[in-house]
Amino acid sequence: MNRQEIIRTLKQYSGLHLECQQLRKRITDKRNDIYDVRAVVMNGASVRSGNIANRVERVVEMMNDLADFYTRKVEETEESERRITELIDRISDSEERMVLFLHYVEGKTFLEIGDALHLSERTVWNRHSCAIGRLCDSG
Repeated sequence: MNRQEIIRTLKQYSGLHLECQQLRKRITDKRNDIYDVRAVVMNGASVRSGNIANRVERVVEMMNDLADFYTRKVEETEESERRITELIDRISDSEERMVLFLHYVEGKTFLEIGDALHLSERTVWNRHSCAIGRLCDSG
């Protein structure tokens, strides 16, 4: 990977993490909706008609399919997050690795990282640059 591809990949983390959280919530919401729809309709007097019961089951099936879709998206997103953390973990220097983690995973600026690590913003920038260079060199 070249420098730009590495940075682009690292920058994806926070967006992926947020998407994963949102998808997990949608899965929970859809699963709850499924149970609510089935319970309400199946308890209704008009459900004695097979037609309504069949329609409810089709709706429940569609909602299950949607929840399964969200589950697959979460798995894909988690896989992307894993690749990004593996990329960061390839850096042997702990300070450089910490800079990458704080910047790309935690979303901190170089100034904020410098304050947290008691380094100048320029030193943090240099550590970041070295880490990205190492990733480029390591293929």
